[in-house]
Amino acid sequence: MNMEDLLSTQFVKLKEAMDDLFELKSAGHVLELKQSSGVLMFVALKHANRKVKRNIKSGRDELHLQKSKVDLSRLQLQNLLYEVSHLKKEIVRCQKFKSRDTYLELLSDKEYASKFADEGSDKTNMSDHQTHLYRLECELRLRKELDNQYSALLTSKQELLQDNLKQTQKYLSFAPALRTLLESTKPLHDALQLSLDVEWKLSSIFKYLPRALYILFINLQALQRTRKEFASKVVGFESDQQMQELLLETENTLKERRHFTEKSNSCEAVPDNTLDRVLKCHPLHIHLVIDSPDKSSELVLIVRYWELLKCVTVRAQLNSTNNSNFQGDANLVEDLLGHLYPDDTGDHIPIPGIEYELQNLNLTAEQCLEYLVENGFGKPYCWLQSMCSIATVNKKQHFKHEFNLHKWIRKVFTRILKRWRSWLRLTQQIRGLTYKDVDLSASKENIYPDGLSCSLVQWTAISSEEFNIQNAGLIYNLTPSNGITYTSYRAVIVRGSAKMECFIRIPSNYPLDIPLWILSVHWNGRHTSMNNAAIKMMEFWTNSLQPSQLKKGNRLLYSQLFRTIYSFDIFLETEGAMQTVREYNKEKPYISTFTKRIRLRPYKYIMKGSTFTFKQ
Repeated sequence: MNMEDLLSTQFVKLKEAMDDLFELKSAGHVLELKQSSGVLMFVALKHANRKVKRNIKSGRDELHLQKSKVDLSRLQLQNLLYEVSHLKKEIVRCQKFKSRDTYLELLSDKEYASKFADEGSDKTNMSDHQTHLYRLECELRLRKELDNQYSALLTSKQELLQDNLKQTQKYLSFAPALRTLLESTKPLHDALQLSLDVEWKLSSIFKYLPRALYILFINLQALQRTRKEFASKVVGFESDQQMQELLLETENTLKERRHFTEKSNSCEAVPDNTLDRVLKCHPLHIHLVIDSPDKSSELVLIVRYWELLKCVTVRAQLNSTNNSNFQGDANLVEDLLGHLYPDDTGDHIPIPGIEYELQNLNLTAEQCLEYLVENGFGKPYCWLQSMCSIATVNKKQHFKHEFNLHKWIRKVFTRILKRWRSWLRLTQQIRGLTYKDVDLSASKENIYPDGLSCSLVQWTAISSEEFNIQNAGLIYNLTPSNGITYTSYRAVIVRGSAKMECFIRIPSNYPLDIPLWILSVHWNGRHTSMNNAAIKMMEFWTNSLQPSQLKKGNRLLYSQLFRTIYSFDIFLETEGAMQTVREYNKEKPYISTFTKRIRLRPYKYIMKGSTFTFKQ
């Protein structure tokens, strides 16, 4: 019997005894015998209660023992988990461990083998780690030797400089006598019509250049000795610089005499003539002239310095020897410098703190920039400031101050030259297509001259609005412009009763982005990439052509045109085979009309064995 049943039985018996005592007492009978038996029941109840308490205590002890075991197990589990995490961290740390020698620029294997060829026999039995340590020791020894040689050469250089200084002082002592001799022989120079001092007089203007333009000009002169594609010169007169300095001193004197009346007027809006008076460029500026490969045109970069803005601006100007005017020429000049580097379109003044200096004159950077653009002074590009050793802050608030000017100027000039030549080639291609000055059948971009069945009947420039109206699908998938403008053209290709309209979009950052072609075929209805998978594949085949895939001497726009023409031929010949009235027969060499479940057309022209063929 468990404790609950035992206590219940005792309570029932005690209750019955109490009820009997109550009935006997109510009837007036003797209660001593019943009272004694009832008292004995309390003894049994007390015994049962003691037993219950003993059982409860033993249960609690057992529970406490089990809890202690559980807590101990949990503590052991936490310790194990901590050790596991610690070991994982150690594993990751070991995996990420790199020796400090990995950051050193070691010799190449070829150079190391040539410099330490005599010590190779000592490491035949070494492990890879020991071999690497041995190589580090050898290179450390070599670097110490080179450092000693450098110190010796540096000492020799100092001695040579001291010697040069002594020789210079010695030669300078002859300067007064030579100057006197030059003055005394000047009548003889005039009589013989000699101009020995003309070059010195011309170069004396360089010292009046502002610091930024002087640094740029000196580096351009150094670069000009190795690169013959351009020429640089200083434009302006020494008298203009002196006059500007005199006017500046006069204005400063007048400003000191002004009082509060002038200050109250300065709080009003700044009129346009104030910008003309305050915002003045330095009278001396630099012309950088770059010739085209065929000498038919030249690109002139006009660089000016602005004292108030503490920056330089550049404006591109195209001078052509022939009198041909073309739409691409104007776009070339406007877009040539705007996309040399990402996020550097010249639409802000990249000088740190210039906004606060302009606020003192009640001017804003936007007003000054608008004034520069409207008056044809160009834009202050970040790459141009770096060429002049001017610190800049771009739109992303990244500070830059270029110190390796010779390398940077060479890099920028090379980029400008490549971009300009690319635009010249593109402009020549557009001229040839517009005025039909090119023979398509004899062009070297024509991959299959014998099978040229289509003819280009029209190539005209169109507006951007007309281009955007076309429902070809790709116009909705273009990336954001990021300041990029587009020039649009429309080409019409005809074969028999079929006509294909090609809408070409050329970005202003060409050749970073290539021209985009959108096609629309008019034959038994209108077919575009929206309703015909073959046209979509044709557009992909034309737009997937990259400049790196071209053969040497091939032109990108012509290559895209011939891809489009032959794709149009393939489309008509493969589609015409399924018509009831066959208008176009198979003329191009291809093996199968369709392949795969998506029914690819054989647009690709490849070499198969010793013959060329079209395939998917």
